[in-house]
Amino acid sequence: MKPFEDARLRLNRAKLHGERLAANWNEIPPEELYSVESNVNPDGTGSLRLARVKPVSDDFSLLLGEMLYHLRASLDACLYQAAIYTTGRNPPPDEQKLEFPICSNKVEFPAIAKRRLSIFPQQIQDAIERIQPYNIPTLPPSEIVKNINRSLSILNDLARKDRHRKLHLVGAWAIELDPVFDLPEGVIVSRLHVRDVGFLENDNELANFQLKGYVGGMRLSANPRLLVSIGLNEPPLRCDISDTFDRRLEEIINAVHSVITAFENYY
Repeated sequence: MKPFEDARLRLNRAKLHGERLAANWNEIPPEELYSVESNVNPDGTGSLRLARVKPVSDDFSLLLGEMLYHLRASLDACLYQAAIYTTGRNPPPDEQKLEFPICSNKVEFPAIAKRRLSIFPQQIQDAIERIQPYNIPTLPPSEIVKNINRSLSILNDLARKDRHRKLHLVGAWAIELDPVFDLPEGVIVSRLHVRDVGFLENDNELANFQLKGYVGGMRLSANPRLLVSIGLNEPPLRCDISDTFDRRLEEIINAVHSVITAFENYY
């Protein structure tokens, strides 16, 4: 087994960025992110709202961008080292064409493979094709979250956008929401509609409701029982309750690790 040190170094640097991203997020007091307000009309209709207190620092977007860069570069470094081992030349032939392909279109892959992978054994080319996004298998949602094809697709899309447009908007993601009310005697909640979990904007209606027996001026309080984590407002849509932003990053790291390990085992 031959080493792929450059690929491993970049993967380890990406992990450090991910750890720092999580640590910095966890240090933010919840009251610095959002404030919660409840409003009740005289007819008993009302809402729970969440308002952003101050913007999330751009440092989170920068950390994410650097993490994505190293993850994507780790795959390219892996292919470059494999080309050296395959040809016995350093630098390898046509080094400027060496880029690990991640392709969503099956029709386009043969041309990409011919341009970038022709120097490699067919076994390597076939293995790379099996993990392309267009080969995502049909799996239960809880298993799709762990699928390497999907994880590489998400990585490629996020890294491409980070290179070619403004920074990704990192913010809070509602993962649980279960409002409870402290009501005056004789008042009940006759209707309650709770928003879907997801990315939180500057101003958000968490729930709207109807109170039966409410009279204007009555005092009541509500607790949204809201649980948030760091999030990103980017596709694909969440496929399972476990398909959170931090889980996606974890599975992307696992996917890159698996690719490097496969190359190490082959050579």
